[in-house]
Amino acid sequence: MFKKLVLILLVALLALTSCSKQADDSYLKEMETLLQEKTGDELLEGLIALDKKYPNVLMLKINISGMLLVKNEIKPAGDYLKAGLPLVKKSTNDGEKYVFYTNMAQYSFKNQDPNKSIDYAKQALEFNKEDPLGVTITMAKAYANKEDPISALKLMKEQWTANPEKFTDEDMFYLLSLLGNEPDSIDNLSIVVSVADEFLIRKPTITGIGIQQAQNLEQAGYMISALVATFSEMDRMRFLGKIQDENVYTAIDQAKANFTPDSPHVKFLDGFKAYMDEDFDAASAIFDSIIPEVPLNYYSYLQMACRANGSKTAPEIVNAFGALEGKFPLFQGYYYYLWTSIRKNNLLTLEDQPLMEQCILSNPASRFGIETKKALGQLYDLKNGENILLPDELTVYLMRVRNGEKSEILEPVAKLLEMEDNPFKANAELLVPELRKVSGVSDWLDKRLGK
Repeated sequence: MFKKLVLILLVALLALTSCSKQADDSYLKEMETLLQEKTGDELLEGLIALDKKYPNVLMLKINISGMLLVKNEIKPAGDYLKAGLPLVKKSTNDGEKYVFYTNMAQYSFKNQDPNKSIDYAKQALEFNKEDPLGVTITMAKAYANKEDPISALKLMKEQWTANPEKFTDEDMFYLLSLLGNEPDSIDNLSIVVSVADEFLIRKPTITGIGIQQAQNLEQAGYMISALVATFSEMDRMRFLGKIQDENVYTAIDQAKANFTPDSPHVKFLDGFKAYMDEDFDAASAIFDSIIPEVPLNYYSYLQMACRANGSKTAPEIVNAFGALEGKFPLFQGYYYYLWTSIRKNNLLTLEDQPLMEQCILSNPASRFGIETKKALGQLYDLKNGENILLPDELTVYLMRVRNGEKSEILEPVAKLLEMEDNPFKANAELLVPELRKVSGVSDWLDKRLGK
C-alpha cells in the first residue's frame, strides 16, 4: 500500500511541475516542502490545509483523495474527488487526468459501483496507456464484481505477465482467487507459481511457500517442477539452520526411490546433490540439460550459482548472477555463492563488503555466515575473522542484556574486543559504554577482559 501511495504522490508532483497554469510558484514550493518534510497523517493534514488555501488546484484534491483511499476513508475521498470534477474538465495535463480518473476508478470500486469503476478506469487509460499506477487491476476487480470473471481474469493475467510489481499483496490474492484452487492449464499454473515466487521476494522469511508450490505442481502432474519447488524449500531451511545437510541428503535418496534410475527426475536429484556437494561443474551440466515444465525463480538461482562457481566461471557470468539479487532478498545461499564466485574470479575486494554483510546477516551462526566472516576478515588482514561482529549483531547483543539475559551471552563481544585494532572492534568499543549501563555487565566485562 505504501508503495502505491508514494507512486501517486510522485506522479502528482510530476504533473504539478509540468503544469503551471493551475498553480503559482508559491504553491509549488509549499507542496514540495510538505512532501519532503511530512509523512502519513501529518502529510495528509498539511495537504488538506493547503487545499483550503488553493481550492482550485486539482492535484491537491488528487493527492488527498489518494491518501484517503489508502486509509479506506471512502466517503471523504469521494468528496474531494467530486470537488475535482469541474477542475479536471478544465485541465490540459494528461498525467493529471490519468491520476484523477485512476482515483475515481478506485473510489467507485470501493464504493460498490463496479460499472462506474470500469468507466473511470477506461477514461484514465485514455490519458496514459502505460498505466503506471495499475488502474487496469482495479478495472479487472470491477469486472469480477459484475460477475464477469472471464474479462476480469484476462485483464489480471495480462497485467501480471507485464507488470507484477504493480500488484499489492491483496491484488495477488485476488488473482489467485480468480484462478481457483485447481488451475486448468499450464499457463494458469505458471501464474500460481510465479505469484508464490513474488511472495518470497516480498516476504523472504516466510517458510512453506516452496511446499505449497510443489503441491500445486504435483497435482498437475509436473513432477520435475514439483521437485525443484520441494528442494527450494529445503535449501532455504538449510541456510536458515532449521534442517541439517544430512536431512536433505536423506530426502534426496528417498525421492530417488520413486523414479526409474534413468528418469529426468533422478537426474535432477543427482544435480541437486552435486550442488550440495559443491561439485558445481557436474551440477551445472545437469541443470542446463533439464527444463522444468513450469519456470521457478529458484531454478534460475541453481543454474547461475553453479555456472558462476564452476571451473568455467567468468566475470560476465558473475555479473549475470549478480543481476538476480532482487529475486532472492535475505536468501543466504544467493549471497554466499555470489561472493564466492567473485572470489573465484580474483575480483573480491573491500568494495564487496556490503554483499558479504548481507550474507552474514542472513544467518550469522550458520557455517556460511562464519565462512563469510573469515573471508571478510582476510580482506582486512585479520586473524580469527570468525570473531567479527557487524553493527546490527552488536545491537542485538545490547538488546538481549537490556531484556534481562545473563552477561555471559556477551562472550562473542568480548572475543571481538580482544582482537587487534580493526573497524569492527572500533564499533564494539563504541557500544561498551551502553553495555556497562546494564546491571552486572560492567563487572563481567572487567573480569572477562582481565581489567
